[in-house]
Amino acid sequence: MATETPSHPTNPLGRFQLDHPKVSFIRFQWLDFAGVLRARVLLIESAIAMLVEGKQLEINELAVNFTVNHFLMPSRFDGSYRLVPDWSSLRLAASPTNAIVMCALDYITPGSPPNGDLCYRQALERVLRQAREGWNLEFPRGLRGLGHFAVSGLRDPCYQYVEECVHQLQAQGVKFHSLHSEGHRGQYEISLAPLPPAQGINQLILVQDYLKDTFSRHGYMVTMSPKPVASDSQTNGQHMHFSLQPARPDLEASFLAGILKHLPSLCAFCLPQKVSYERVQSFVAGDTVCWGTAARHAPIRKIGPSYWEIRCIDATANMYSTLAAIIGAGLLGIASKEPLTWPDLGPLANEDVSGGEPLPRSLEDALAILDVDAGGLATMIGRPLIDHYIKVKQYELSQVKDMDKQTLRELLIELF
Repeated sequence: MATETPSHPTNPLGRFQLDHPKVSFIRFQWLDFAGVLRARVLLIESAIAMLVEGKQLEINELAVNFTVNHFLMPSRFDGSYRLVPDWSSLRLAASPTNAIVMCALDYITPGSPPNGDLCYRQALERVLRQAREGWNLEFPRGLRGLGHFAVSGLRDPCYQYVEECVHQLQAQGVKFHSLHSEGHRGQYEISLAPLPPAQGINQLILVQDYLKDTFSRHGYMVTMSPKPVASDSQTNGQHMHFSLQPARPDLEASFLAGILKHLPSLCAFCLPQKVSYERVQSFVAGDTVCWGTAARHAPIRKIGPSYWEIRCIDATANMYSTLAAIIGAGLLGIASKEPLTWPDLGPLANEDVSGGEPLPRSLEDALAILDVDAGGLATMIGRPLIDHYIKVKQYELSQVKDMDKQTLRELLIELF
């Protein structure tokens, strides 16, 4: 069947199968509200037949109601979710018999049109569309910093597997900016070349998947978890670079002011686990609402005209919702002509920021701030999405509160 219609527009898997005849399985992947990558797996023949017949893959409330420890939040549920593949993201997985494609989610109920209110990918696209249509703004730089991952030192024999991952990913079209050791032996920072937001997130997920799968085959475990070792001072971040295009000096200040104004509530998306708040400190994720040119002690570092790094993010975040919320907050600042009242702290390492508004020190606090601030952000990313996110995370907190701390830490190491 695949060889009969390889170029049919509804059958993008046909050509892919011809180019990659060893592929037997297709993973239809999505990020859920807990930031966990989940998937449905089909045999490639079944996936091609489904496309040719015009059918779509549907799943139940597990798509949006799972917690990080795999508990299902109780809720009224009358329909199903349809997985909508982004075929431009179709790539080989680290396993040569598998391919992966990232999916959006449409909620389906009888007699009603598809509803994407609870889909993070669609929320990001809505925000980007508002930026284009309202202010002719694009975000071509997208994601760049992957952050750190715990593997082995440059002189350790297992560093060869880092190089193996890089070579495999380069064959998949992934472009790298840099790779260097970070802090102690066993921790590295990978910077990815810039891409537009959605493509950048797809690439980020692909890289993380390759790292975990490749090292697992060699008997090692890779983690991007924010604090994998309780007794170690080293932490893992997932810093994000992004820029306005074209550079707009007339809008830049208000855009940054919008992000700073909403930064405490944005932490609920950027730092979505209890352990995430162990990074809320100067020179790590930052600890107050502030920014500065080349200022690594601040949560927002300005790199160039209309170009910033957001440092208060880690790999437990759903990056579609995180980026949608951050850009949405910036657009709110532009819309309201928000004045930039926060001073440029500059690169001074000993700059006193003690008088600034503190960032939340716990996920509970961040969710409470988001709940109060939801009205503004809702105009950008949608109130249903924000409300459901808060419900899932509050339920998740109730389910993990009695877990042994080390058990929870090990779970996050495995998942992230």
